[in-house]
Amino acid sequence: MKTKHLFLPLALIAMVLSSCYYPYPPNPNGPRGYPDPAGGSDLTAGDQEDIREARDRAREGEANGNPSTEPQDPATNPPARKDYRVAVPIPGKEGFVFNPFTNDPVDVRAIPPGTLVRDPNDPDPDHKFRVP
Repeated sequence: MKTKHLFLPLALIAMVLSSCYYPYPPNPNGPRGYPDPAGGSDLTAGDQEDIREARDRAREGEANGNPSTEPQDPATNPPARKDYRVAVPIPGKEGFVFNPFTNDPVDVRAIPPGTLVRDPNDPDPDHKFRVP
């Protein structure tokens, strides 16, 4: 008879304690699941203004037919690649796509459409593709 009365309080304590435990560790990349593109650095208003002025000067130079005056070294600044492939969504699996290079499934649930990504399981670092 005593064991019956002991079981109920222990069961209630176990239920309360198990409901307080969060089973997942916090995501080191933030709540959205991918790193902050700004690198987490805070820019001051003066830094932002300097960036705007430099961008406007570069646009004015390009509009006048004068490309940027800084020398372009192809070894350190390779030309931007514009022809990235677009992944194909997996039918019936929301947030998963096929890697266009290996046809392996890739989880892109936390990544917005149009973002350039790379499959972490693909050994070739040049295999980048866009999320549809």
